[in-house]
Amino acid sequence: MFTRTGWTIGAGVAIAAALCATEARAQFYFGPEGGWTGLEGTRGSINGINPLTNQPFTLPLNQSFDSGFNVGARAGYEWDNWRFEGEYSYRQNASNATALGSRLNGTVSSNSFMANAIYDFNIGWPLTPHIGMGVGAVDLSGSLNGPNIGFRSRTSDTVFGYQAIAGIRYKFTPNLALDVDYRYRGTSGVNYTTNTFTAANGVTFPGRTFSASANTNNVVASLTWLFAPAPPPPPMPVAMPAAPPPAAPKVFVVFFDWDKATITREGMAIVQQAAAAYKSGAPVQIQVTGYTDRSGSPGYNQRLSEQRANNVAKALAAQGVPQNQMMVSGRGENENRVPTADGVREPQNRRVEIVSS
Repeated sequence: MFTRTGWTIGAGVAIAAALCATEARAQFYFGPEGGWTGLEGTRGSINGINPLTNQPFTLPLNQSFDSGFNVGARAGYEWDNWRFEGEYSYRQNASNATALGSRLNGTVSSNSFMANAIYDFNIGWPLTPHIGMGVGAVDLSGSLNGPNIGFRSRTSDTVFGYQAIAGIRYKFTPNLALDVDYRYRGTSGVNYTTNTFTAANGVTFPGRTFSASANTNNVVASLTWLFAPAPPPPPMPVAMPAAPPPAAPKVFVVFFDWDKATITREGMAIVQQAAAAYKSGAPVQIQVTGYTDRSGSPGYNQRLSEQRANNVAKALAAQGVPQNQMMVSGRGENENRVPTADGVREPQNRRVEIVSS
């Protein structure tokens, strides 16, 4: 005998396993279901001891059931051709039975909790056939009443349940489908308990327990909504390393005596530093620009600035700086380092600037 608590927990675990057994690429679905249910009849007996004769007796009990209904819902995941789902279903049938020559009536109802696995045969037809099976727990309640003989029978039991599934599916849209299934649900044995009752001859029989089944044939229709999985988040942009800031240009200044283009000893030391800086790194363009102060005429100063620049360029070439890596020019008395009036002899303005760029 299966306990109610044990099977309820077991059904919950089975349903959770079915719902979690798929990967993120599956589609979640949900839908209500309902249809016809037929509960199989039972031919059994109640065994006991006749209180008058003290002899064993067997009381035949033939039970049949009217057509009933079932309603429920299911939810799960669709993964390629497979569906894994948890299903809840409520079924109810009216019962008719005979015992001791009297007619008995009552109802049998059940709450089913099943974990199902279904396989769809995608063969290119508008109607897609499928088969499947399920296991779980069935919570049963039933009664039989015979007022004429004072007969009452009751059951409230949670038993093991299983089912076989076969059906077809039609998809109206990629997200809405109609399923029509035949489902056979079977159970383990169900125990009914009777009260004390009186036979037609006036003999009173004590209460007994007898077994029955709760196997049903079902035709079920269900609408199913399929929900597309959320798209994966876009990949995080890869942060590109920031470009290093451009190197600050290096400036070397060679100063000249008044009205001279000859490089002094101090100036030659600056030229050597500039050449060494060039040779220590990647080749760069070097600008060699000559200047004068504002004494003398602008034309004379322009020629003097060009002469100074050319002399520095020759000195750099002698130190190993290629001529094709130098841009040589003269700016005359323009762009003074120290602004002065016209005609002023300012030493800071008599110069050649060597700039790497």
